[in-house]
Amino acid sequence: MDEPLSNLDAKLRVQMRAEISKLHQRLQTTFIYVTHDQTEAMTMATRLVVMKDGFIQQVGAPKDVYENPENVFVGGGLSAHLR
Repeated sequence: MDEPLSNLDAKLRVQMRAEISKLHQRLQTTFIYVTHDQTEAMTMATRLVVMKDGFIQQVGAPKDVYENPENVFVGGGLSAHLR
């Protein structure tokens, strides 16, 4: 899914996040979910891949990526947004 919630208003976005998460749990399959919204990424992911300019910067569980960023890009982007 590529930015599936980007054009929704805030209320519908929250509802759809919950629906997509339920669907993911029910189907027990891998979803590749592309988003620039760090909140969406951190709340929906079980495994997170942070990319910059087409290159992978870090891979891991959202909590691990947030608590142990491998570089300034990862740390600055996530921590600044989620404070």
